[in-house]
Amino acid sequence: MGCEYCQDLCVKYVIRQPEHLRKAIRIAKHALSEGVLTEIKATNDWNQYSFDECAEKMIWGDIVDYHFECNYCGIQFVLGAETYHGSGGYWAPENEKPLKIID
Repeated sequence: MGCEYCQDLCVKYVIRQPEHLRKAIRIAKHALSEGVLTEIKATNDWNQYSFDECAEKMIWGDIVDYHFECNYCGIQFVLGAETYHGSGGYWAPENEKPLKIID
């Protein structure tokens, strides 16, 4: 469900276009800079660029797979997309039901 710090992030935001991905990256970057989230390094690192590079330069590889954790309640979030074929992706809490779906 999320805590008072991350509940606004507890949505499933569907990514269908590059602008949607840019928006999700900006939201995650803001949450990181505010100290709400911390990036978690994934065991299978599919990313061609670090999240910092991705967020600063708005560049990404064929696969986007970044994971984050709320510093207050521990809920984990995923920002994932398959950009090579353009099949899109999403931002969502990883093991929780999102409060709403933004399509």
